[in-house]
Amino acid sequence: MQSEPEQVKQETTEGKADTEKRAWFLFGLGLLFYLLTRFVGLDRFPIYFFSDEAIQTMSAVDLIGRGFKDVDGSLFPIYFQNGSQYNLSLSVWLQVLIAWLPRSVWLTRALPALIGLVFPFSVSLWARNYLKSKHWWLVPLLISALPAWFLHSRTAFETSLGVSFYSLFLFFYLRYRSKNRKNLLLALLFGACAFYSYAPLQLVVVATGLVLLIVDWRYHFQDKKSLLFGLVTLLLLALPYILFQLHHQQALSTHLHLLRSYWLSNIPILNKIGIFLGKWLQGLNPLYWFHPNQTDLIRHQMKGLGHLPWFFIPFFLMGAWQCLKNWKEPANRLVLIALLVGPLGAAIADIAITRVLVMLVPLSLLIFIGLSQTIEWLIGRIPLKTLPSYLSALAIASFSIWMCWYAITKGPLWYSEYGLYGMQWGGQQLSEKIVAFKQEFSQTKLQLSPGWANNTDIIMRYFLGDPLPLKIGSIIEYDLYYTEIEPDQVFIITPDEYNWLLKNPKFDQIEVFDSLEWPDGQTGFTFLRLAYSERAEQIFEVELQQRRQPEMSEFDLLGQSVSITYSRMDLGTIAHIFDNNTATPMRTLEANPLEISIDFSAPIELQNVTAMVGSPATRLSVTIVLSDSGEELTFSETVSSSEQIRPISVDFGSVYQISNLTVSIESINEPEPTHVHLWELILE
Repeated sequence: MQSEPEQVKQETTEGKADTEKRAWFLFGLGLLFYLLTRFVGLDRFPIYFFSDEAIQTMSAVDLIGRGFKDVDGSLFPIYFQNGSQYNLSLSVWLQVLIAWLPRSVWLTRALPALIGLVFPFSVSLWARNYLKSKHWWLVPLLISALPAWFLHSRTAFETSLGVSFYSLFLFFYLRYRSKNRKNLLLALLFGACAFYSYAPLQLVVVATGLVLLIVDWRYHFQDKKSLLFGLVTLLLLALPYILFQLHHQQALSTHLHLLRSYWLSNIPILNKIGIFLGKWLQGLNPLYWFHPNQTDLIRHQMKGLGHLPWFFIPFFLMGAWQCLKNWKEPANRLVLIALLVGPLGAAIADIAITRVLVMLVPLSLLIFIGLSQTIEWLIGRIPLKTLPSYLSALAIASFSIWMCWYAITKGPLWYSEYGLYGMQWGGQQLSEKIVAFKQEFSQTKLQLSPGWANNTDIIMRYFLGDPLPLKIGSIIEYDLYYTEIEPDQVFIITPDEYNWLLKNPKFDQIEVFDSLEWPDGQTGFTFLRLAYSERAEQIFEVELQQRRQPEMSEFDLLGQSVSITYSRMDLGTIAHIFDNNTATPMRTLEANPLEISIDFSAPIELQNVTAMVGSPATRLSVTIVLSDSGEELTFSETVSSSEQIRPISVDFGSVYQISNLTVSIESINEPEPTHVHLWELILE
């Protein structure tokens, strides 16, 4: 027979075991609830299927088709192009797992949504094992109720992958820091996964690692064998990135240029640091997170909601205070470190929710810490000890269910801008319409305007396959030059283009075949046939003569003000070719050759002219006017076609004093009209 103390001890142990079993059961239900809110209506919300989602699958399809080689023939590439920049990596390799299955929006989004489960899973274990909270099972419900995560975890954007792997990186680092040194390998591995998932996370991951190396240096150096193993592992994980940068030295600057980063602007370094700090603080501003903002693109917002629910503000503040008080404890300190480094990647360019989504990891932990403390405070003051946690679960789950219903049923009508500068809606719906139209009018030749979305060709390839059963091209092309319009040609255009067409005197005989409505009932796409008017050819001739007139500007060059005359452009400015930045080209509207004439107010000495040109075979001709005699001298060089931007130089053989310089850059074998690109013009 057991003594009374032993019986009490056994009952206490059994009670704890029952409580733990109940917590794990509720945790499992929470994860199932979380998955349900991710997968229900996954192809209906977000209402768009963006090109940055489609390109994940299409890059995987192309990779398999090339035998796991990139366009340059390199086997197992680490980075893939998205437009003109290399910013896709692990997300493409993950899509390889499902690229062989029938293509669907639901499936493309489902893979990252499923991987996203590791975010609430790792944060829950963090709360259980290291924050020692009895209410850790609430975490999946809490994370399911975050509007920013609800939206982005239901897309195929690589930002959600980055957040998921970053949460694992922090969790396994915490396990390593808690005397389980074998977890260092997993921490480094998932840190690398986050690094290769999403470009803005590169700085965040590196900064997190450096801060942890400094803050916990005593712990690291207690086991030099483990430290050495970690350094070797880190080098191996970084090696693919290092090799990529060595072979693509312009990739980083090109990426920053496309982001319009102030780091590439010609302002003092102290100003750049000041801007950086300002944007970093903006990313930490609670108003940005808990209040609806006008900063982010509308397709990255839940209308009327902040990125985090406003009623979580008290819990966030309480959690932040608790972590500050207990910052010496590794679990609390790591939350604060993740919070402070979170905005760094976005601050290089500008704060946007996709770039700072990683901050949801520390923010959700801070909210949970505050919520857990509140529940504990209530438990001490009411007789029903389980009531506060169950009511909290019910309230959070109810909000999540409402948010899911709100998004799926009301989301299509949140915003009235469905085109390029708004939701970019219509990829799937338009593709279905095109298939039906081709079945009814099989002899027609379709041309789709690209003006309603980014990278329309990628979206159409995703839904319609290869080869595309239509041409991607703007109807504006038929307004620039007199181009034959075949009788069976049907154009698919946007409302703005349709209204422009009705007012354009070059066109008549507009015959509308069909249309596709936007979710609000307005006409979004029009299928039509048209012809040129009788006055068209005369109007074209007048416009062509006007366009052939060169442009002129005053410009500071080589220490003096110069007058520059140049062919009309449709991309860049004349200043771009003198800014020592090959990421900022200029391009002619139609002229071939591109001609640039520079009149110097005072004679200059010149011996060499170098032009950075594109892939076509190119002829560079340079004519100089000698300042003393007025004599003209002409020099010329030619280069064959290439896959890369490269220099072509003309050397005069000696130094001349000149008053005028005329440069002619001709794309050989490309008749006018054509676009001639020039990246830099270097005078030496």
